[in-house]
Amino acid sequence: MGKVNNILKENGELKSELEGILGLVKENEAKYEGFKVVEYAFLMSESLEDYSEKPLKYLEEIFSIDRALLFVNNEVFEEEVFGEIDYLDNIIFTEEKTFRYFYLEKRPYCDSGKTNMIKEFDLKNDDFGSYLFSPVIENNKIIASLNLYSKDPSRFDGESSFDFIRDLSFKISVSLRKIYDSLKLYRQSRVDMVSKTYNTLAMYEFLNQALHRYFRYDCPFDFYLFEIDDLKKIVDEYGHRAGDKFIRNLGSLMYENFRKSDVIGRFGRDVFYLIMTHSDGSAYDDIAHKFKQILQNVCKENGFDTDLGVVTGHTDASGISSFTENEKLCSEDILNIVDELLSKNR
Repeated sequence: MGKVNNILKENGELKSELEGILGLVKENEAKYEGFKVVEYAFLMSESLEDYSEKPLKYLEEIFSIDRALLFVNNEVFEEEVFGEIDYLDNIIFTEEKTFRYFYLEKRPYCDSGKTNMIKEFDLKNDDFGSYLFSPVIENNKIIASLNLYSKDPSRFDGESSFDFIRDLSFKISVSLRKIYDSLKLYRQSRVDMVSKTYNTLAMYEFLNQALHRYFRYDCPFDFYLFEIDDLKKIVDEYGHRAGDKFIRNLGSLMYENFRKSDVIGRFGRDVFYLIMTHSDGSAYDDIAHKFKQILQNVCKENGFDTDLGVVTGHTDASGISSFTENEKLCSEDILNIVDELLSKNR
């Protein structure tokens, strides 16, 4: 009977051990599948908004990470190429020196608490117990940093975590470059050749994006049309080349005087447009006055003794608040609203 009990006991211990091993195998398989989902989501992303809503969120949900952020080198990637991204709270553009200060070596780093933390990577409003950061490298240059934060002080365990994040960082490097180059080419096809501002096609697309953000994130925006009176006088008096120079200088001064995040473009021969996000229309008078001032400055700088007037049309979120997302409001509708106001103001 004693031998039987020993056999049962040994088999019971073996069974428990096997169950434990199988549990670990299943857990690792689940993590591997989760990793593949995140990896695939990064590679399939077509914008930073995709990054924000899919792979970075998947990292948090699948691997029980409290915060997953991507810091992007703004000296490698021009932020404006990606469009309006201020509303994305998990993607941050920062200077190249940030990466140089933290990454003494081009490898992942993990630690507990805020040991060796720099202020740019410090989540001041969130308590976290440990972190795992990995440089995203392209041609031996750090172009971004994937930063994972956990409230658990022992969440990241060194080498196994390093292997995971190294592979992921490589995929991000490939994906980020693909997105940037694609958007840059896309942007070039949407630039007005004379003013060097955005063209009409871009206007429709940016308006649709603004509407999407308004209905989804409650992000307000303003849309202006500025119609320049008697622009033909400059061409008649000074010639076509002078007219083109005027348009080009006007576009340049608009970029200098409006916010970096504002979308500036040319709609037709003598109409410019302005799309301002995170704006509620309260600055209408200031914006209209600023454009008139820019117009006067361009005339003065080019020696044009011509008095040009401006007619302004405008709408903001309040102008479309009666609509709902289900009504399929589009950029054409916004343009019609502002164009009617422009006609009334002539």
